[in-house]
Amino acid sequence: MITLRPVNLRWIQGAADDPLDLCAHGEVEFRIGCDVLLDPTAMKEVTVSAAALYLLRTLATPHTRADPVGDHLFPCCGFAMYEVDGQQDVVVCGCPNGEDFEVLHRVDGAGVVVRAADGREWFCLWPDWRAAVFTFADAVSTFYGKCSSKRPAADYEAGFRCFLAEWERRRGVRDPATHGSLNARNPPRMRICQPPRCEGGT
Repeated sequence: MITLRPVNLRWIQGAADDPLDLCAHGEVEFRIGCDVLLDPTAMKEVTVSAAALYLLRTLATPHTRADPVGDHLFPCCGFAMYEVDGQQDVVVCGCPNGEDFEVLHRVDGAGVVVRAADGREWFCLWPDWRAAVFTFADAVSTFYGKCSSKRPAADYEAGFRCFLAEWERRRGVRDPATHGSLNARNPPRMRICQPPRCEGGT
């Protein structure tokens, strides 16, 4: 059994809502079987929105030290997002800190191997890993949906739109095997305010 969930979700400096902060913050509970990989009561804050996107990437691409899907699977920061010409995936930049686990794809296609920095490994069947990743991503998406539409700075608007587009593409169609009878598009509930509102302006 995999437990993978963001906890204590919040915006910068602990705010309950912040239309200018594009990144959701919090801690992560990550357990596989009886083993605790991440304890939310004993870890530093991470950027759970970037982590959710990176986890979604692991469904298609292995995350290794040599070829990572992001700086860390659970990055400390993810404050800058950029669209790159000719590239579908958004580039998320932050600080060099975070919590990392490799996610290796089994050659036989049976599932993934999660590997810790100390070499410990856990095998997860594909349906279980996919369901855990989708549950994590959907929890982050729901948190965005309960808050104000985002107002990205001009330098980051294209990057944030690219972030949303990649999220929707990778979250894709819900798997009936892990999400009941649902088989509909599940776009992220993150929104950009249109047109941007200006404080004190018209």
